Amino acid sequence: MRYKRRALLFGMLYSLILAVSAMFAGYQLRAIWPPSSEEYGLLKEAQRFLDNHYLRQLPDQLTLERGMIHGMVDKLGDPYTIYIEPAAHEIQTDDLTGEYGGIGAYLSRGDDRRVHLIPFDDGPAARAGVQEGDILISVDYQLIEENTGLETILAMVRGPVGTSVNLILASRKPGDDDLILDIVRETFPIPSVTCYLLPTDLKIGVIVITLFSEKTPQEVEDSFLDLKSRGMETLVLDLRDNAGGLLDSGIDVARFFLSDGLILIEERRGEVKEVYRVETEGDAVDISLAVLINGNTASAAEVVAAALQANHRAPLIGTPTFGKGSVQLILELSDQSSLHVTASRWKTPKGITLDIHGLQPDVPATIDDGEHDAIMLAAVDWLQRDQ
Repeated sequence: MRYKRRALLFGMLYSLILAVSAMFAGYQLRAIWPPSSEEYGLLKEAQRFLDNHYLRQLPDQLTLERGMIHGMVDKLGDPYTIYIEPAAHEIQTDDLTGEYGGIGAYLSRGDDRRVHLIPFDDGPAARAGVQEGDILISVDYQLIEENTGLETILAMVRGPVGTSVNLILASRKPGDDDLILDIVRETFPIPSVTCYLLPTDLKIGVIVITLFSEKTPQEVEDSFLDLKSRGMETLVLDLRDNAGGLLDSGIDVARFFLSDGLILIEERRGEVKEVYRVETEGDAVDISLAVLINGNTASAAEVVAAALQANHRAPLIGTPTFGKGSVQLILELSDQSSLHVTASRWKTPKGITLDIHGLQPDVPATIDDGEHDAIMLAAVDWLQRDQ
């Protein structure tokens, strides 16, 4: 058996799991040491008693094993060390990769508990004949039941780009046959960054990062160049409600805005430390910058915010951040499920651990009241006075 190792920083357990699994910090493969037949004797004894005495039919062996893994990680008492079953792991992997192989259709469950398709314009599903409201009966000949979760169905529909997936759709009219379609999956991006010029002041650009995926550093650079070409003179980096993502992506985004300095200190088991610094001057070191934060700014987003604050590059504006100072590795198991294992702790350039307390804003601002974005207004005021 092999597993894949990735460094992940997530605050709210990814939507909350998502924030998730992706191939981004690079896989390092190792063999898992197989236990001897004498290992886990108590566990085997308990299962034997269940096999012999439980009143009802036991779940299949794989389901039992997954339940055992859930139980093991729950006993650790660490909210960030978790076990993710295959469907959720695949979706998180897609999100953190920044793209997925799919058919180009939304899935929704109607009041009748049936799953309906809404195809993207000119996507593979639409070109194959899928129409809005079509009812999904099966995926690759696996029947869709009323209790089949949308996440599971989505994982069934997605897959490697260039491969084919078979869908059976319910007949659209009484007496008609069900529709059988084979659709070739194509690549669909999952953007983690959006940008715009502030409508009230077109000299202020705004870059919003919702997640740190494999593609986020390039998306930030592209957004910066786009805004600059449209006349941006100052910039707001909005990290509010960003639950984190990939450690390496967060480090690279911080480097983009810094000319030099320390980004973070990572401490692993056995007191092993690794220091991350700015290696070369970033491309966005000269623009006046303000960073927006709130209570849902976590993990990799806190790495970026802490680095910009500690190096006196930008003020943090808003409310205290979530406070998550640990790093998880994503270890993929042979059934495509995964373990998220807390493997290290990170500290700010000032040596501060963020657990519980989080980062404190330089410019405190109240949460918006639904009509006015008070945090954005505070950033605009600071940027205009800084000019």
